[in-house]
Amino acid sequence: MNSKLRLLSVTFDTPIQPWELPAFRGAVAAKAGYEHDLFHNHNNDTGGFHYRLPLIQYKQDHGRPMLVCLNEGIEELHHFFSQPDWTLSLNGRTAPVRIHRLDVKQFTLGVWDRPFRYHIRQWIALNEDNYATYTRLSGMLQRIALLQQILQNQLVGLLHQLGYEPERPVEVAIQHLKDERWVSYKGVKVLAFSLEFTCNVGLPDYVGIGKGCSTGWGVVKGLNVHEKNLQTWKR
Repeated sequence: MNSKLRLLSVTFDTPIQPWELPAFRGAVAAKAGYEHDLFHNHNNDTGGFHYRLPLIQYKQDHGRPMLVCLNEGIEELHHFFSQPDWTLSLNGRTAPVRIHRLDVKQFTLGVWDRPFRYHIRQWIALNEDNYATYTRLSGMLQRIALLQQILQNQLVGLLHQLGYEPERPVEVAIQHLKDERWVSYKGVKVLAFSLEFTCNVGLPDYVGIGKGCSTGWGVVKGLNVHEKNLQTWKR
């Protein structure tokens, strides 16, 4: 049985650079209050991290900072919106922000009987173990097969964390590897991939997959229209 995913995306009017997304995340979390851990995903009790899907994700849309909130992350957003002053401190500069666009959507989660086509940008797919496996593979077809398996596993994990149990197998096929490059993530050089893929899972635009998905890595956007799965209200 399919289930509903609620999404709220808020785009602000102050331009930022992609490398400023962690600072944007920290500034929003500070403004909302660090006691509300959905904004930063740190475990306030242990000092470690919550190993869960970030329900408040920080993105960039055409140079503007964006918040993407899933399910209960939507209700948490009032801790930021209720503040009298939305001025943020980004790496030492002051950034007053106002809402540029606000979308509320209800999305049908499901594994369908047909594929959808997507683009994923700057996807940090490999951990230490599967990076070693990736580098040992000599052929590009073998490397694509490994990435395909990792992406499939991450999509299954995403569905589980959103409370949906697939009733049929999740099928993934990488169609075009557009870019593979070294990037700096938390001061460490890692490989990031941008590619096009098909899968039979309906995914909302701007949801993040893989490491760093809360701060703009692994952003998914649809390349074909599946509007029949969406109900959208814009303000």
